[in-house]
Amino acid sequence: MIILNVVADIEYGLLEPTEVEAMVGVLAEAFSRYEPLAVAVGLSAPEIAQIVSAFSPKALAETLTVVAREASSKDLVGALLVEDFGTPPPEGLDQIVPAFAPIGAFLDGLDQQYRASRTISVGTHLHLLMIGVAHRVAGRGIAHQLITTCLANGKTRGYSLAVTEATGSVSQHVFRALGFRDILSAPYKDFVFNEEAVFVPIVEPEAAILMERAI
Repeated sequence: MIILNVVADIEYGLLEPTEVEAMVGVLAEAFSRYEPLAVAVGLSAPEIAQIVSAFSPKALAETLTVVAREASSKDLVGALLVEDFGTPPPEGLDQIVPAFAPIGAFLDGLDQQYRASRTISVGTHLHLLMIGVAHRVAGRGIAHQLITTCLANGKTRGYSLAVTEATGSVSQHVFRALGFRDILSAPYKDFVFNEEAVFVPIVEPEAAILMERAI
C-alpha cells in the first residue's frame, strides 16, 4: 500500500495489486449483508466479488481507490472503490452476474440524468462506487476517513468534483456529514425492471440519492 495517512492505528492508502483480493472480500461481504439493492435482489457475496473483481483492473490503473488496513496486523479492514467518471466502466457486468442487471439499470438511470446537465471529462469527476468496512472494526470512523482520504488524493490529482449514488441510510448520513449534497433522488418503489417492482421490499431509505461535493 502507498500510505497516505495513519489515524488511530489504521493506515489509509492507494490500492496495490497485492491487496485486490482482500479488497474484493471486504466489499463483497459488506454489500451482501447491508447494501439495500444487493439484499433486495439476493446478490451473494461471491456474485458481488465478481463485480468488484471486474472493476479491479480499472481501479489499479487509475490509482483512485483507497483501502484501510490495521497498522499492527496489516489486515485490510476497509475499502472505497473509486473510478474516473469520465472513463467507461467495465463492459458486460450483466453477463458476469445476471442478477446485477436491475441494479445496473437503476443506477445507470440516475447517472444518465446527472450527465445530461453537466460536462464530464476525464480527470474532472471522482465516482465513489462502493465503500465497505469489516464488521469487527465498525464504529471507528474508518468509512469517514476512507472518503476524506479519497477526496484529498483526488484533489491532488486535479479532480474538482466527487459523485456517489448513496443507496442506504447509513451511507447517505455519512456522505451528508462530509459535505455531499443531494442532487437527484430515485424512489425504490417506482422502479420497474422486466415488469417487476424489484426494489419494493426496501423499506428504508425510501430512495437512492445521487450526491455531489466539490473538492
